[in-house]
Amino acid sequence: MSRKTDNPTNGEQQELGPDDSEFKVEDRRHWQRDDDEEHLTEVEPAKPTIIDEYRERAERAEQKLHEYIDAFKQFREEQESVRVRLNRDVQRKVELQFGELVGELLHSIDDLDRALEHVGDGEEAQNLAQGVRMVRNKFIETLERHGVERMEPDGEEFDPNTTEAIRMDSVDKGKDGKITETLRPGYRLGEHIIRAAQVAVGRHS
Repeated sequence: MSRKTDNPTNGEQQELGPDDSEFKVEDRRHWQRDDDEEHLTEVEPAKPTIIDEYRERAERAEQKLHEYIDAFKQFREEQESVRVRLNRDVQRKVELQFGELVGELLHSIDDLDRALEHVGDGEEAQNLAQGVRMVRNKFIETLERHGVERMEPDGEEFDPNTTEAIRMDSVDKGKDGKITETLRPGYRLGEHIIRAAQVAVGRHS
């Protein structure tokens, strides 16, 4: 069905066909409109809050604290290692110096031992020997209190690190390589050998 309408250009009426209607149909379906608006609206990124900022600061501060703690522990370990090494070096030097002093005094003990080996049978000689023996024993006890050990390894396996072989004795197979007699006692201070023991070693032939 057609109808007439005025033409604004020449004032004449113009017929309109069914496809030329001036009325427009608007789509009012709300679900379609909402979907279109969602596609058109851009989602803005969430801005960090003051709590997030404080949390990041706290995490950075905690990480820094752990770094300082680790560095402090490493420093303490290094200081302790240096202290132990210095103490060990000082102790070693003291032992060496004390060992040198003891080494010089050992000759006096050797003299006392030799004197006791040649004591006569007389009563006066025995009385004198008793006094010498007391002095000698007290001397050795004093050294032992200060960590000096007297070595008389009779019957033990020969150890070239602590003993010096002076003589070889012919022995049975069971005593081969063992010390048969201590000719001169040795002395040690801890692991430091002040004087090696002079010994006779058995050898099976």
